[in-house]
Amino acid sequence: MSLVIDIGNTRVKVAKFKNKELLKVVFLKQNEVLNELKKINFKSGIISNVGNKSLCQKILKAFPQLIVMSYKLKLPIKIKYNSINSLGHDRVANVVGAYSIFPNNNNLVIDVGTCITYDFLTSSNVYLGGSISPGFNLRMKSLSGFTESLPTINFKLKKTSLIGKSTEESMISGVVNGTIGEIIQNIFAYEELYSEINVLITGGDTTFLKSIETIKKNSIFADENLTLKGLNNIIKFNVEK
Repeated sequence: MSLVIDIGNTRVKVAKFKNKELLKVVFLKQNEVLNELKKINFKSGIISNVGNKSLCQKILKAFPQLIVMSYKLKLPIKIKYNSINSLGHDRVANVVGAYSIFPNNNNLVIDVGTCITYDFLTSSNVYLGGSISPGFNLRMKSLSGFTESLPTINFKLKKTSLIGKSTEESMISGVVNGTIGEIIQNIFAYEELYSEINVLITGGDTTFLKSIETIKKNSIFADENLTLKGLNNIIKFNVEK
C-alpha cells in the first residue's frame, strides 16, 4: 500500500492507494496527522506541502520511507515552463494525474478551488503551462474587500439567476456566472487551438461544476481526487521495487 499526504494551509489530505486504486481519503487537522499516520502500515509514499514546512519535516523524520514532491523527481512527463521554481506541486500532480488516465493525449486540467488553475499537457506528454485566476470565494471576498459600498457576503455555491434583483444577488450572479463563463470560454479557446482535447476538472468545487449544463453536455471528465492520483502515480517512478 502507498500513501499520499497533501498538506494544505488549513487541513491535510491523507490518501491510501493499492497500486492505482484509491482506497480511502481522510481529511485531518494538522495537529492530528502524526498520530494518525502511526496507525497506518504502508511501504512507500509521497508528501506534498504548501501549508506547513515544520509539519512536513516532522512527518519525514518519523517516516523516512516518504519522498517529497518536487519537479526534480522522475516524472512521466516533460516540463516546459519558464519559472519552474515557482511552479506549484499541485499543478504538476494534476497533469501527471491526467497523464495516468489519458496518456499521449492533449489534456486540459482545470483545478477549481481558492484559485482556478488551467494546465495543459500535450499529446507528446509535454507540460506547457497554463493560467491562474481567482476562485469563486476569492472573487466574492475581493468585491467587499476592495470597495466601500459592497457588503460582505457569506454565500453557498449554487446555480444562480443571471439577473440579480438586489445588490447581494447581483454580486453573487457576477461571481458565479462570471466564473462559469470564464471556465467555459477557456475550454472553447483551447479547443480552437487543439482539435482533440480531454478536459478534466478537479478541486474543491468540482461537484458544483459537474451540475452545469454546458459542462455536462461537453462530456468533461470530473475527478476531485485527480491531484492525489497524480501524486500516487509519481511514487512508482521514484521508488525502487
